[in-house]
Amino acid sequence: MNLILFDLDDSLIAGDSESAWVDYLNNASLIKEKDFKEKMKNFTNNYQKGKLDTYAYSKFLLSPIKGMSLSEVDKLTKPFCEELLEIYKDNLTKDLLLKHNKDQCLVVSGTLSFLVKEISLSLGIETFFGTDPEVKNDIYTGGVKGNPNFGKEKISRVKKWIKEKKIDLNINIFAYSDSIYDLDLLNFSDKPTAINPDKKLRKICNERNWEIIERLNY
Repeated sequence: MNLILFDLDDSLIAGDSESAWVDYLNNASLIKEKDFKEKMKNFTNNYQKGKLDTYAYSKFLLSPIKGMSLSEVDKLTKPFCEELLEIYKDNLTKDLLLKHNKDQCLVVSGTLSFLVKEISLSLGIETFFGTDPEVKNDIYTGGVKGNPNFGKEKISRVKKWIKEKKIDLNINIFAYSDSIYDLDLLNFSDKPTAINPDKKLRKICNERNWEIIERLNY
């Protein structure tokens, strides 16, 4: 058995779940800021350039549900994720899940954890990590609990999980991602694979002879 670490957006699934979540909330008239989508576009551009302020981005994404209860958000999340996977679960998603169906699979994502949870479970993956919202008295505060799950934070959570589960340290680790933000995750693995990598990650893959999967080929 191998340990498989999947990034989620544009990696295991064929799109950005958080952008889709913003559209979903907007269609439900839950976004009040008139310039919210413009701000989202700016964050996306910074992400693509490798210059994203992950804490500010996470708080921004949580702002529409600030003051909502866990049950209220849960009622939105389930139908959203069902619709999302009808679009973003593609042939590559299916092939990766089939390839690793006898392995221990983890989703390790910077996406908000309630979305990561629902998407992962729908894909049959029972262990997952995302960016955790702060919740007090069953109400979303709009803040982030701990650190956003990007970069080295992903490695910290995986290492903690490995220790807690007493996983064999000699296990082969595979990692899949599209982003330079996951360079630490890919370096941590024995078998790094980039999926439609951004320019910075593609350059590193070529230099290190890492496998690249082009999604359009599936």
